[in-house]
Amino acid sequence: MAENARFLAGRVAEVALCLFENAACLAYTENDLPPDLRDLPLRWHVHLPFDLPWPDSPGAAACRPALDNVQRLMDKIARLAPHCAVMHAPPGCLDTRQELLRHAGRFWREHQDIPLLLENTRDCDVRELGEGFLEEAGLGFCLDVGHLLGYAQHALRKSSLPSRASLIHWSAPCGRDAHAALTRFSPEELTLLAELTPRLSAQAAHLLEIFCWQALEESLPVLARLLSAPA
Repeated sequence: MAENARFLAGRVAEVALCLFENAACLAYTENDLPPDLRDLPLRWHVHLPFDLPWPDSPGAAACRPALDNVQRLMDKIARLAPHCAVMHAPPGCLDTRQELLRHAGRFWREHQDIPLLLENTRDCDVRELGEGFLEEAGLGFCLDVGHLLGYAQHALRKSSLPSRASLIHWSAPCGRDAHAALTRFSPEELTLLAELTPRLSAQAAHLLEIFCWQALEESLPVLARLLSAPA
């Protein structure tokens, strides 16, 4: 992780600190997150684990272990001063998911002063949580373009949520969740994006969620064209 951050410093403005695996990331030491990372010319946001120990029932006490893990992770990376955090919706039926997210939003506001953003995923397009739910729960929105296209989330695309996203993750899905270069968008996907991008907030941060440097470099001019296209 530290080696990747040092490589990216000076090449990009912002990086995502991907804390994808709960137990492994809780075990990080200063060898993994050395103090000098804070001195790099980078802006950070953090992606919280996919495998937080969410409960089957939505009670506040039941979800406390998952939220305590989140707090431990945020304490571990506090020196990097991330400007926001991204989370996937917990598993479960709609009612359970909503209640867990309400608890998460309350806990977050009590312990953090940066936004917590909910990302659209294969299992939850966020729109399905209901109109006004994010505001009620005190959550923001991270739009994952690869998920939007790869999982054919047309209702999300047509909703007001994309215009409210404060962070946008970019990759080409290639028919699945491939995190491929933007040069691999299909003509049909480019047509959909030509309609979508003028609706995105001018204040949103954009991150290429692509895990190969060559593919990321190839994607930069594609992203620039998409974002500069007239409305």
